[in-house]
Amino acid sequence: FGLDDPIVVELGTELLRFLAVSGFFITVALTFTGGLQGTGDTRSPLYITLVSQVALPLGICFFLEYLGALQASGVWTAILVGHFTRCVLSVARFQQGKWRHIAVEIR
Repeated sequence: FGLDDPIVVELGTELLRFLAVSGFFITVALTFTGGLQGTGDTRSPLYITLVSQVALPLGICFFLEYLGALQASGVWTAILVGHFTRCVLSVARFQQGKWRHIAVEIR
């Protein structure tokens, strides 16, 4: 699988550095997103996810590609920025407290 190739080892090492930081943000985000979903607030986590995990990273990658500067580290940076954004938005939405007043209808 090319594990002896120095380029693969270098890229893998760089990726793990990004994931080490990103892992913290996505863990916090998933915790708060799960809390919101558990209380019945399912739309805001959906919108947060669409913005932070789809629109933002793709936008960053398209911009970097437009500049002719898209590299593997750019993709990983876009993912890291997306996870950070998801973390911030999820915590902010949870702290608004609107989930406390959601009534779920069971039919």
